[in-house]
Amino acid sequence: MKSEMRYSLSFKFTLVISIVIIITSVVLSWFFINGQSLLLQSSIENKGIIIAHGLAGSCEYGVVAKNHDFLLSLTKDTIKKDDVLYAVIYDELGNTLAESLVSTTDINNFVTASSFDQKYIASLDKNGLQTKILNIKEIGDVVEIFVPMVSYNTGSYTFIPTNPMMMPKAKTTKVIGLVRVGLTLERIKYQISKVKRSIIILTVVVILAAIIISIFLIKIIIRPINELLIGTNQIAKGILSYRVPLISKDEFRDLAISFNSMASDMEAQIKELNREKKNLLTLKIAFEERSRELEKTLDKVQSIQKDLISAEKFATIGRLSSSVAHELRNPLASIKNISYFLLKMGNYTNEKEKKMIQMLSDEVVRANKIITELLDYSKTKQINKLEIDVGVLIDKAIKSVPVAENIKVIDQSGRFIVSVDPDRIVQVLINLIANARDAMPQTGGTITLSSSVSTDNKFMIKVSDTASGMTDETIAKLFEPLFTTKLKGIGLGLPIVKEIIEAHGGVITVTSKVGVGTEFIVLLPIK
Repeated sequence: MKSEMRYSLSFKFTLVISIVIIITSVVLSWFFINGQSLLLQSSIENKGIIIAHGLAGSCEYGVVAKNHDFLLSLTKDTIKKDDVLYAVIYDELGNTLAESLVSTTDINNFVTASSFDQKYIASLDKNGLQTKILNIKEIGDVVEIFVPMVSYNTGSYTFIPTNPMMMPKAKTTKVIGLVRVGLTLERIKYQISKVKRSIIILTVVVILAAIIISIFLIKIIIRPINELLIGTNQIAKGILSYRVPLISKDEFRDLAISFNSMASDMEAQIKELNREKKNLLTLKIAFEERSRELEKTLDKVQSIQKDLISAEKFATIGRLSSSVAHELRNPLASIKNISYFLLKMGNYTNEKEKKMIQMLSDEVVRANKIITELLDYSKTKQINKLEIDVGVLIDKAIKSVPVAENIKVIDQSGRFIVSVDPDRIVQVLINLIANARDAMPQTGGTITLSSSVSTDNKFMIKVSDTASGMTDETIAKLFEPLFTTKLKGIGLGLPIVKEIIEAHGGVITVTSKVGVGTEFIVLLPIK
């Protein structure tokens, strides 16, 4: 399991406060730098507007008179001013009357490439002036101001003032020219970069100072909390005598006093609980001893009850078998002899009559078998062991049990010598094979017998089938006397099998699955 990374409270406080300070400083710096940038850019634009308006107001005579020298002197004076890159005067048709510019190829190409028609110049009359910011290669950002010059019906020419309310009232106006002035923003950008560096340095200093101060303040706040944490760890370790020192004079002091009081109460309660625990432990030991005695007594009672029930069953079966043997065997022998005589001496033309007499003889045999099982179960099992090949026993049992043609019996037994009662073991195998045969469906199946040497000087015999199988409830009652699932039978075959196996000092187990089949496993000592 991966351990989770743990962060102290002081680290979390410092981290949160530092993030807040950094974000606040960065946001304020951004707003300040952005405001300064807009302010400086606006100052350049206003400066350009003033210069353009001044130039427009001074060149009225030159535009009307087409005095190029006069207009050129005005533009030359204009570009001498700070940040001015070029100044151009156009007539109402867009023709250049005069231009002065800083002697660079890029500016010259840019100004020369620009052209204005009469329609564009006339459209500027609606707004009075127009400004735009553009970028010139190798020069940088430039703000351009366009100011149209208009003529009023008063007989004089002037430019459109920036405040429309100050415009002289006239019935008609006429555009007589256009003033174009370009100012560089690079000096402003340089000033902005210097401001940015200064603000960044100041922001870093403020952030560091704020973090240092916050760390100092957090340590003052966290120290009482750490003392409480040490106290809780000591209490958790069982050191109930530990008390938190009173190092502050604020709410943490009250908390420490409450903690110490709680520790004192807990120490007293733990001592009391330990005393009660010892008493309970003593009672528990006595109770467990008494429980073990009661369990032993209960086991004995259950064993005695089981023995009594088994003895009662044995006594009942013994009395029943003796009575049946005495009362039924002689009449059954007579009936069998009569049926044999009728079957041999009679001349039956009707096949049904012959089958009925044969059925009578078979039922007498079955009744005699039941009487024999009753007598066998009631008698004490005496074992007469002989050394014999286990394969011979299995082969004899297979031959003693008749099976249908659609039932296949497979012998996979090994060949080794065992010491058992041959008749009893053959009786066991015959019973198991007959049970497997009777459990087969009408479609038939397979019965497999195998034997092998097991560990601990024992050998194992397996009888498995591919019949319908049994449920867990049936398996639990399988070896109980008088329990059977057959239509014909009294439920003594498997109990007799179990008694024979146990008389040999062995065990028999069964596993089964409904719809798959059943397997009996017999484990016996070799000698």
